[in-house]
Amino acid sequence: MERIPIDTTGRRLALTRAGSCAPTVVLETGLNAEADEWEPVFQAVSQMTTVCCYDRANRGASDPARTPRSLRDLAADLDALLAAADIPRPAVLVGHSLGGLIVRLYAHQHPADVAGLVLVDPMHGDQFERIGPQFHPPTPGEPAWLTQFRAFWTSGWRDPARNAEGIDFVTSQAQAGAIHSLGDLPLLVLTAGAYLHDVPPGPEAQRRAAHLQAIWHEMHREIVGQSSRATHLVVESSGHYVQREQPQAIVDAIRGMLETVRKA
Repeated sequence: MERIPIDTTGRRLALTRAGSCAPTVVLETGLNAEADEWEPVFQAVSQMTTVCCYDRANRGASDPARTPRSLRDLAADLDALLAAADIPRPAVLVGHSLGGLIVRLYAHQHPADVAGLVLVDPMHGDQFERIGPQFHPPTPGEPAWLTQFRAFWTSGWRDPARNAEGIDFVTSQAQAGAIHSLGDLPLLVLTAGAYLHDVPPGPEAQRRAAHLQAIWHEMHREIVGQSSRATHLVVESSGHYVQREQPQAIVDAIRGMLETVRKA
């Protein structure tokens, strides 16, 4: 692990890299996660090409940063890290959940620095306002994770203090709205086919869960529509954390993206 200074204050981000060859693959985690979340994918990709992963500010071995933070702050840190660590560009960027939104904004801001995007069950800029109101009401005996999940998606997301990274999602949502097109950038979107696990029994709860899954797919199709060279794949048996449940699906997606980029 390297600790790379990224600004004039000496603030550092913890970076891990392995492998050789080009293009470099950069792995971006989801909300409140750390680089070791990618371990199975990181090890497999290191056999194909150079691969990097890092802890964002306020996570893992990286230094803290002032909060609240916005999507632009996160993309700026990524840009500073790539430059300070002398990571060759254009690179293939792989982002899970919030990480998918970060790398998509980065590609919009720095198109010449990105060879391709792989988005793993990515966050959509409007997801909270579109999905939050659709949750089924609380039911007796429902799993604790579902109660917490609903609370965050319906209102908690508006408060940066409600997430460990201090992300201001209200501001970030507005910033994400600037991403209208990615042109002909190679893009692959992986969608979890079983986003909601352990749905309470009963036909109404099941109906609402299916409706939420349909909205999730619809939002991902909108992201796919931002590039003229996009592919959309559904990982049917996986929940949101595809890198834990079906890491080979991500490895295969990255392998395909590397083939596309190298041919180009």
